[in-house]
Amino acid sequence: MSPINTIIIISVVIAAAYLIRNFSSPSDSTFFYYHHCTQPNYFRGSSFFSKYLPGSSYDSNVNTLLTSLVNSADVFTYNHFTVGTYGKTVHGMHHCRSDLSTRSDDCARCVAQAVRILQSLCAGAAGGALLLEGCFVEYENTKFLGVANKTLLARICGTPWGYSSDELTKTSEMVSFVVDAESVPYRAWIGEGAQAVAQCTGDLSVSDCNGCLKEANLQLKSLCGITAWGEVHLAKCYVRYWSRGAIGHGNAFAFLLESN
Repeated sequence: MSPINTIIIISVVIAAAYLIRNFSSPSDSTFFYYHHCTQPNYFRGSSFFSKYLPGSSYDSNVNTLLTSLVNSADVFTYNHFTVGTYGKTVHGMHHCRSDLSTRSDDCARCVAQAVRILQSLCAGAAGGALLLEGCFVEYENTKFLGVANKTLLARICGTPWGYSSDELTKTSEMVSFVVDAESVPYRAWIGEGAQAVAQCTGDLSVSDCNGCLKEANLQLKSLCGITAWGEVHLAKCYVRYWSRGAIGHGNAFAFLLESN
């Protein structure tokens, strides 16, 4: 993602029921974590700025790319496209949770909703990204595919009123086990009363994926500490866990991120 003149608007809505949700369920796939619109590096009113406005050739390329992403999500949980020629090129990708089924349209519905939101929020922008519970969609006028990026997008941590330390210790070990698997982009483990999931975007190499997940796990431990559930999303990967170690009622807190 381009760091130039980037505006980040983050909307996170958390309910107490989030504490007990099942990570494998697609029913909450539109939970809104994060979005940004990359503004053109030009002053408004300049002739250069106009090339990004609705109806421009670049805007047409963006719409073509976003349509391709939506159509692709019917078949693939990850895909990427490049549309246009020099000066009007746009790169983009969609990435769904690997447990979302393309057969049941969970991935496609999530990507379609993400695209609708981006088209509304980022009209006239050079690029944009949106992270929902079930999917991530990004497009930019600069190349980002295959590029390792460990930028922190969102972190969400549970704050249970009580917990079983034994269960949380087991959960922490399970998270590390999943992260250290170093084999495939999507890694999951379900134990007794606990789950852990780690996933990279499909454009990363194995080594970049491993590095991203290790960093995400470090941030998860540092930012969430000892909680019954939590998750950290970096630009190219995420790690999340859930344990039944929480006792009684619980709530949650989210850290909202800002960018230069």
